[in-house]
Amino acid sequence: MPAIDRLSALDGAFLDLDSPHAPLHIGWMIRVAGHPPSLSALRRNIEGRLENVPRFRRRVVRPRIGDAHWADDAGFDVANHVHAVSPAPPAGGSELRELAGALLSQPLDQARPLWRIYLVSGLRGEGWAVIGQAHHALVDGIAAVEVAMLLFDAAGHPPMLAAPSVPWLPQPLPSTGASAAAFALGRVAGARRAARTAAATVTRGTDVPGAVRQLTTPAPATGLDRSATRRRAMAFGVVRLDAVRAAGRRHHATINDVLLAASTLAIGRALRRRGERPSTVKVLVPVSVRAGKPGALGNQISFVTVALPVGTADHVEVLREIRAQTRARKANRAAAPLQTLAQAAELLPGGARRIVARTAARAASFNAVVSNVPGPPVDLEILGRRVTAIFPAVPFLQGHALSIGALSYRERLHCCVYADAAVVPDAADLARDLETAFDALRVVRAPDTPWRERAISRRQRAASL
Repeated sequence: MPAIDRLSALDGAFLDLDSPHAPLHIGWMIRVAGHPPSLSALRRNIEGRLENVPRFRRRVVRPRIGDAHWADDAGFDVANHVHAVSPAPPAGGSELRELAGALLSQPLDQARPLWRIYLVSGLRGEGWAVIGQAHHALVDGIAAVEVAMLLFDAAGHPPMLAAPSVPWLPQPLPSTGASAAAFALGRVAGARRAARTAAATVTRGTDVPGAVRQLTTPAPATGLDRSATRRRAMAFGVVRLDAVRAAGRRHHATINDVLLAASTLAIGRALRRRGERPSTVKVLVPVSVRAGKPGALGNQISFVTVALPVGTADHVEVLREIRAQTRARKANRAAAPLQTLAQAAELLPGGARRIVARTAARAASFNAVVSNVPGPPVDLEILGRRVTAIFPAVPFLQGHALSIGALSYRERLHCCVYADAAVVPDAADLARDLETAFDALRVVRAPDTPWRERAISRRQRAASL
């Protein structure tokens, strides 16, 4: 009997927090060059690689005794997970956005492996698309990128070999006794991990109560703080990565700082369109704590919050305020305490975990999610066709309506506004505002320091002689 593949406390929390108006799957829209393959060719290509990601053939089982775990789906059929759609009439930009939103509005069937992919043909001009979703219980943002590296090919390299010719055979469900034994062993292993993490947290002097207060301090009230429908709106923006880096260097800031600053300007403008003028909004920022071998599934993330100064008109001041906050979060290791609490939850039985997850979700206070995921370091191909763009759709919890996700690929930062369509009907405007904000941050020069002002004055005096 193979080892039981348990859901971690954090994986299970994402499954428990899934709701009709807030399905917690990560989504993506991938643009691909060339003519689309046939559906059967794409299915064969994906099925031949599933040996590399075993959980893509597994479903969640909740036994009477023991923890929820992944178990082979005896009825697995790739045709239940890989589909084809072809819009009519041929779709352009807005039609593709609407199609992506409609497809990602559909919840995943929790009785099957928690992923789905659509081959989209019939687009105007050249090219086709892949729209996909995987539940947050299965992958986080980094894991989703690593899975792409396993399912797709690196451009310019021979295609990855398919799985061995031996047919895949599902393993039987573990017995009640095996589940109970795995439950007990999991508690022991969880206790050891929690103890190690807690000891490291104490050694570093990390402020656990302070991190909890930061997460639970009430966010400003805005019109974004509700769920109305599971219908999703998507809109996309693209900026040159070298321009984003240059803006960061000019202001001694990171790419993530620039993304948060651009999000500040775009969200502020969206709120003013609604007649709302808060001085700040509070965003939840996922932070990867991933370690281990590439391609490992599951969630290895923590969270910090950042107050976006949406009431500040000066772009440099916006970036300066955000830079100060993110530096303080890093210096204080602000993500570590929540990681410690997530590992401590491994000690709880399933019912208690669900109560803790729902209580924590209700206590967390924020207005939106902003997530930056490093994309694949190489160009990707699907069946010999070049992947030209990857847009990530970041989920949000019940009671919220907006996320902004960004992924770097092919020297571009690909941004996706993902929203409750009834609460944020102007998602396309928000995406355009985001691109405009990046441009503004790129051209705004940092304020002169005293030494720079003196140097400029000397050059001007010398030029006048």
